[in-house]
Amino acid sequence: MNPKRILRFLCLALCYIILGTFTVVTVLYLFFVTSTFGWLVAILYSSIAPALFVISISCGIIIIRFSFMKNRIGTIVISGLCIFMFVSALIPYAAIPGGIDDAESQMNQTYGTAYTSLETSLMRPVPYSVYDNIYGVPIDESKFSVQENIEYFDNGVDSFFFDWYRPTGEGPFPVIISLHGGAWVIGDKGRMNVILFNRYFASQGYAVFDLNYGLFDVSTLSGEAAAAFGTFSSLGGGLNPNYNGSYTLQQQIENIGEFTKMMDLNSTKYSVDLDNVFVVGRSAGGHMASLVTLGYQNPLYAGNFSTNMTVKGGIWIYPPTNFSRSESSFFDAMMQGSLPIEEQYNKMSAAYLITNSTITPPIMIVHGSKDGLVDYNEGLSFYQYATGLGKKCLFITIPWAGHAFDFLFQSYGGQISTYYIERFVALELGGG
Repeated sequence: MNPKRILRFLCLALCYIILGTFTVVTVLYLFFVTSTFGWLVAILYSSIAPALFVISISCGIIIIRFSFMKNRIGTIVISGLCIFMFVSALIPYAAIPGGIDDAESQMNQTYGTAYTSLETSLMRPVPYSVYDNIYGVPIDESKFSVQENIEYFDNGVDSFFFDWYRPTGEGPFPVIISLHGGAWVIGDKGRMNVILFNRYFASQGYAVFDLNYGLFDVSTLSGEAAAAFGTFSSLGGGLNPNYNGSYTLQQQIENIGEFTKMMDLNSTKYSVDLDNVFVVGRSAGGHMASLVTLGYQNPLYAGNFSTNMTVKGGIWIYPPTNFSRSESSFFDAMMQGSLPIEEQYNKMSAAYLITNSTITPPIMIVHGSKDGLVDYNEGLSFYQYATGLGKKCLFITIPWAGHAFDFLFQSYGGQISTYYIERFVALELGGG
């Protein structure tokens, strides 16, 4: 057989496979985002949509040129698929200006002249840069150092560790406590918790503490919960810490509390300003961040956290905010604590705690509008409820972004969220 014909056949076969795969990926992203494959696709789709578009169009041209030159129906089908993917890839980026306008409106309404007059010369200059999307967000590595795997607590069964990002200079520095996600059953500090976010804020003068805090062992579950969390557990692979114990949500937040006590006792050693603490978390880590934010001065958590720290703000990124046992007993095994089960659900729910806390620090929620794992409307409803109570709460929408949109830090979701988080923290430090 002619080698050119073989090469042509292989090239066309590859183009068909790529075009078919990308078509399925696009359909999942647009119409099946709540399915397992759909929300997994949505994590990266909006970030890589331009590349998908270029590759798909290239494959379409090759197919039409070498396979369908005399087949009008085939040409129409392939052209239609390419147009479909072109429009789908364009939608997230066309929505960026609207998302930024909404965020600007909220910042102006909340902070007024404090926002418009904020000194931002050392901050990110724009919410989104195509250049940074391609080449990466610039971070000055000379402005901080990192120490990894520092033990903060040993309960006799497991040890728990943190990574310390220390800015250069004498300090003390305002603090960012960074909590990883993973549906409470997978996850770790470091590479599973957006290291570039930690490095960026350390370069901007914040002492960042990235910690692990225990995971729940899914092998103890049964039924629907076992199936659902088993899916997450399989995603963790060998990246999780090698814990010996299994930790309920109550125990996980207690471990985080032990970190705050350690930080308090070693504030000089770690150059921290305990009067200026911010808590940031993603997904399940966002849930944990909400419990720290609304629980550190709440009688329900008496004795759990350092009594000398002041949480100046909570930054919850695609967080679960409302647990209700009346809807399902799905989380019962993970909710075990000293309280009756219904009260334990309340204790683990930001939507309850915000009405039951002596102090409510300012809150910024960041959520992707295509999140098929933690419902976007859950975060939006919490924001509306909190502002209705007169609490300071902002809700930054990342348009057409799925869950974990900022794991690719240079993506438009990573850039927009960093831009507004940085300003939120600066304004709260300045009493905005």
